[in-house]
Amino acid sequence: MYALIVLGGMMRIILLLFLTFNIFAQEEEESSLGYVLLSTYEMAAGTRYSQLEKNLVNEAKSQIELGYDGCVLYRHAQGAQRAFYLACFFQTMEQLGKILSKPNDTSDEKQLFASHTDHILAMDRNELEGPPNFIVFAKWLPAPMISWSEWGERMEKVGDAYSKAFGGCDGYGHAWGGEMGNYLVCGFDDWNDFAKKKPKLLHHT
Repeated sequence: MYALIVLGGMMRIILLLFLTFNIFAQEEEESSLGYVLLSTYEMAAGTRYSQLEKNLVNEAKSQIELGYDGCVLYRHAQGAQRAFYLACFFQTMEQLGKILSKPNDTSDEKQLFASHTDHILAMDRNELEGPPNFIVFAKWLPAPMISWSEWGERMEKVGDAYSKAFGGCDGYGHAWGGEMGNYLVCGFDDWNDFAKKKPKLLHHT
């Protein structure tokens, strides 16, 4: 079972879809590690997990057909927000523009979730080799009195600490959307493995 820890919660992977990455990079984006569109679907009161899950599995498949390089769907399992999390990956903003320009009429679909948010994140650290059994998803939001460059330097040190503790992490930064922050995705095999790695994190921070 794959899982995702989000702000103290646990989620498992429902669907993992990946296609071979196409290189659409423009000259100014050759150093880019790519982007992810992270969509959060909060569970509505009285809604069945299976009903929304089925709907979002089809949504993930349709996003692949529209041109995303890959999509993964996570479901809440313990703690944090009771929601589904759909992440779809792309290489450049030009690729995203082509995807969003394609017809995709959802006006007749019934809304099965309580709320929905989209957030585009830019990858700035790429160390994970495939999806681990469990994933720690951590986020940091900067204080208003700190500069963005200073914040980036601090997050680089935090990322190094998590990477040393968990043996590698993927890192993301705000690119477009309502929340300006930084995010880390780190893996572990099981809860016994987590118990071993967590003290290492305290040692490195």
